[in-house]
Amino acid sequence: NYIYDGKYIATVNARADASSKVGANNKWGFFPSASVAWVLTEEEFMEGVSWVRNLKIRSGYGLSGNQDAIDSYNSLRLMKPNGVVSVNGAPTVTLGTIRNANPDLKWETTVTRNVGLDYTLFGGKLTGSIEYYKNTTKDLLIAFPVSGSGYDYQYRNLGKTENKGFEISLTWNIISKKNYELSFNGNVGFNKNKVKNLGTLSQYPASSGWASTQIQDDFIVKPGHSVGEIYGYVTAGRYEVSDFEDYYASGEKWVLKQDVANNAGVIGASYLRPGALKLKNIDDSDNVIDEKDRTVIGNTNPKASGGFALSGRVYGFDLSANFTYSIGNDVYNANKIEYTSSYQYYYRNMIDIMAEGKRWTNLDANGNLVNDPAQLAALNANTTMWSPYTSYVLTDWAVEDGSFLRLSTLTVGYTLPQSLTRKVGINNLRFYATCYNVFCLTGYSGFDPEV
Repeated sequence: NYIYDGKYIATVNARADASSKVGANNKWGFFPSASVAWVLTEEEFMEGVSWVRNLKIRSGYGLSGNQDAIDSYNSLRLMKPNGVVSVNGAPTVTLGTIRNANPDLKWETTVTRNVGLDYTLFGGKLTGSIEYYKNTTKDLLIAFPVSGSGYDYQYRNLGKTENKGFEISLTWNIISKKNYELSFNGNVGFNKNKVKNLGTLSQYPASSGWASTQIQDDFIVKPGHSVGEIYGYVTAGRYEVSDFEDYYASGEKWVLKQDVANNAGVIGASYLRPGALKLKNIDDSDNVIDEKDRTVIGNTNPKASGGFALSGRVYGFDLSANFTYSIGNDVYNANKIEYTSSYQYYYRNMIDIMAEGKRWTNLDANGNLVNDPAQLAALNANTTMWSPYTSYVLTDWAVEDGSFLRLSTLTVGYTLPQSLTRKVGINNLRFYATCYNVFCLTGYSGFDPEV
């Protein structure tokens, strides 16, 4: 660390870290960093600016390592028992391979760059900072598919991601008197992330797994896009009676008109009838809804996020309120899919948007299955939702704006005057009550947008 004349500051740091998680040939990683700062208020030309108490410009550059993206032994070969066979009359366990070894697996490295301004103004009433940053992470630790090689996958270093944006924070001491005071502090962050490249991969799908294998890759990572993009189908409402030629009792099936896209491969052939979930044909090369019709339907990254707090005191009473917020992020509402479907559970409660009178029905008042086109259309003239008798399908209908403002904690207190408490040998006595999660303002229909 070096400081000259109280106004020029430099810091240089060098560290080396070793981990047994990475490959045998790259146990060590070297991560240097450096930063400089200039305290402008120590300069002569700032002496006459009385309303500025402190003003500092700073900049930093450095490397940091990460090996938490993988578990222990992931650089080694992984075997699995395939069964028992007889060798020379003796039962012998045979082994198969799942993961190939990679002795050259190395640390994931993040390069950080930042420029910031720290300030204290108006005699200390206003303090805060403004910072721009740009971070790039390279040599990402990824399970690379290597099917056809005798292995399922191998952990490799590949690809690069980028995060950049602004962070602004401030504290404002609005009032500060003997018997009362009021202050405000808050921060906001604007972050954009982008996948710069994925090495030899054109994309990297991922599955949340909440619906087992019914909904497979519901997230996707692509170069030029951000991490956290939701991948699925676009809903087109539901199939109406007019989408079908007619019902053929001999074959016990409904037949779609030739110009109507068929999504039986997605929802299941047995569910394809009037009232079934209908999907948009994104790929116009055919009239079949399949993998080619999936697209990015949401982005979990907010345009801005942060928090703020108000605190005050009037004589012995005090109050503090802490808020958090997020603006412009999407939330993948899996409950909205699960609890509007009776696919796996024929007797279950569903959420209110699938209430009787709102959902499509295939049953008449006596509980009989209706296949007459005119009667079906009349039964559902006032319904708006599709039939719950369908498999789980991720569509843009289940992706919602997750913007919110939450009052996270609210505390109210009262401190007894010392003129009373000291008479009984107590220096300070304060009573208070705290409430958590007081309210959350949001348009999100699920349980909690802060996920």
